[in-house]
Amino acid sequence: MLIVMERTNRQVKDLSSGIAFDPSDHSFVVNPYPRYAELREAPVLHRTAEDLWVLTRHEDVMSVLRDARMSSDPRHLQGVRAERRQDMPLFGEDGPKVMLFADPPDHSRLRRLANKAFTPAAVNKLRPEVERMVNALIRAGIERDPTSLDLMVDLAEPLPVLVICRLLGVPSQDHHQFKPWSTAIARVLDPSPDPELFDQAVPAVVGFISYFGDLIEKRRADPRDDLLSALIQAESNGESLTTSELFAMIILLFVAGHETTTNLLGNGMLALLRHRDQLDWLRRNPEQAAKATEELLRYDSPVQLTARTATTDLELNGLELEKGEGVICALAAANRDPRYVEDPDCLLLARGKPTHLAFGNGLHHCLGAPLARLEGATVFPAIVRCFPSMELSDDHLVYRDHFVLRGLSSLPVSLGVIDTGQLSSLGALP
Repeated sequence: MLIVMERTNRQVKDLSSGIAFDPSDHSFVVNPYPRYAELREAPVLHRTAEDLWVLTRHEDVMSVLRDARMSSDPRHLQGVRAERRQDMPLFGEDGPKVMLFADPPDHSRLRRLANKAFTPAAVNKLRPEVERMVNALIRAGIERDPTSLDLMVDLAEPLPVLVICRLLGVPSQDHHQFKPWSTAIARVLDPSPDPELFDQAVPAVVGFISYFGDLIEKRRADPRDDLLSALIQAESNGESLTTSELFAMIILLFVAGHETTTNLLGNGMLALLRHRDQLDWLRRNPEQAAKATEELLRYDSPVQLTARTATTDLELNGLELEKGEGVICALAAANRDPRYVEDPDCLLLARGKPTHLAFGNGLHHCLGAPLARLEGATVFPAIVRCFPSMELSDDHLVYRDHFVLRGLSSLPVSLGVIDTGQLSSLGALP
C-alpha cells in the first residue's frame, strides 16, 4: 500500500492515504502504464508503507540516478526492508559484495575490474555465436512443432542463459541449473517482498557458490578464453576480486543478464505482435534492428523499478529527503513521460537515438547493456523475417510473479507462413 503525499513549495506534507499501485494486482501487472501516467500527472508524490518515495517523472528519476548522494547500498536504508536484506549471504556486516549495491570507492574498483573482462570488443566477438544460438533455437522449436512456438520457452528464456554460460565457460550440460537459481534471487528485488522469498533465495545463492567454487578452482589451475578466467585474472592498481566478490559478480551476471534480457525479448516480441505495422517495418528494414531494440526497451522496460537511499539530508527537484530516506525510481514510467518523449505510448521503431532509462543511468548504468542490445538486435529481426505472418495464439497472457523484473512466463504464437528461405541457413545448437 502506498501513501499519497503532496508536494507544495518544495515541501512535502501528508494529504491522504490510499493505494498508488499494487504489484499483486493482475490488471496492473498486465498493463501498468495507465496507472504510471496517472501518477506522473498527479499533483502529488507517493510513498510506500515502508517510506520509499515513488518517482515517475523522467526529470526526477534522472536526477536521482545521477546524484552521488543517492546510494544503492541497502545499509543506508532504514526500516524492515534493510533488516531483511542482512539475512542474505551477500549482505554481510562488512557491506554488500554485489557491485549493483555498492558505492564508491568499492563500486569503482569492482566496475573497473569487471570492465577489463567485459569490454565491447569481447561482446562483439560473441556476435556470430549469438546468431548461431538464435538460429538453432528457432530451428529446434519448429522441428518440435512447425505450426507454433512459445517465444518465451523456446527462445527468450534459454538464449540469455546460453550466452552467459558461453561467456563464463560453463559446460553445456550444466546450463539447465541456473535459471531456477537466478529467478529465486531476482524475486527479492521487488518492493516489500514476502519474507519467505528471502528464505527461498538463500539456497539459490548457495547453489551458485557451490557450483562455481569448483569451476573457479579449475580455471585458476587451467585458465581458458572465457569471462570467468578473465575475472579471476583481472587486476587494477594491484587489486583483484576477492573470492566472495567473484561469486557476487557471477550471480549478478546471471540475475541481471538472464532475467532482464529474457524480459527484453519477451516484452519486445509482444509489442511487435500487437503493432503489426512496426513488425512489418522491421521485417522490411532488418538493418535497423539496433534502433528498433532501443525503442522496444523504452516502450516496455524489462526493469520496472530501481531504488536509491539518501546518504545525507538533501533536496532534489523540490523533494526534501532526510538521511536514510529511500526512493523508488520507476524507470518504465519515466520512459513514457511526455515531457521527455513525444507521443510516448506510441511504439515507433524508427524513433531514433537511445535516450531511455531501461538500463538505468549514472554510476550504475547496466554493465551488460551491450550484450542485451546484441541479443535483442539478433532475435527481433530473425523472428519477424522467419515468421512474417505469426500471430498471438492467446491474448490472455500470464506474467511471472515478480514485478521489478516484469516479464511474461509464456508467449504462444501461431506461425502461419514460414519463410523457408530465411530458415535454410539455420544450423544446429552449438
